Amino acid sequence: MRPLLWGLLLLLAPLAGCAPRGPAYETFTHPQLGFSVAYPRGWAVVERPEEGRVWFVPPGLVDAGAVPHLETASFLAVFTLDVPGPVSDDEARRLGLSLLPIHGVSGFRRFRNDDGVTWHRFEVTGASRGGEWASVGLLVSGRERLRYVVCARPLGEWRQAQKSCDEILRTFRPGAL
Repeated sequence: MRPLLWGLLLLLAPLAGCAPRGPAYETFTHPQLGFSVAYPRGWAVVERPEEGRVWFVPPGLVDAGAVPHLETASFLAVFTLDVPGPVSDDEARRLGLSLLPIHGVSGFRRFRNDDGVTWHRFEVTGASRGGEWASVGLLVSGRERLRYVVCARPLGEWRQAQKSCDEILRTFRPGAL
């Protein structure tokens, strides 16, 4: 019996390390702006509170003082704009396409309207010095401000990365708008 047990353990041990693991996330809650979002564990947080902007990027990819979405194709960005609303679909599209270096749109739609807060979802492509990227994002507009959250990955990695970005967007809580 013991040789059989040892044999099974020897066969199964290598498989234990091969089991797919989902990405590990941390939750970030902005103390002044009030939004919260999950981001990949270990990524750097770059804040520009005076601009209402926060980026999350892989460690070591962005120099201090740089604009992260212009330097890398892997980023999560949350922008807050003091724009009274909720904004119209046309204004949401205009804003959503003007805040990042976007060159292609594969989808943009309003999917929720709750108590004076309008949610738009978009799928776009863009480019930075880090190369071309694909992304999904949300533009959430309330009475006093809006929040714009975008999760982007290099175009070549998008098929696998989109699931992770969708998971991240599901965690987004915009805070007071």
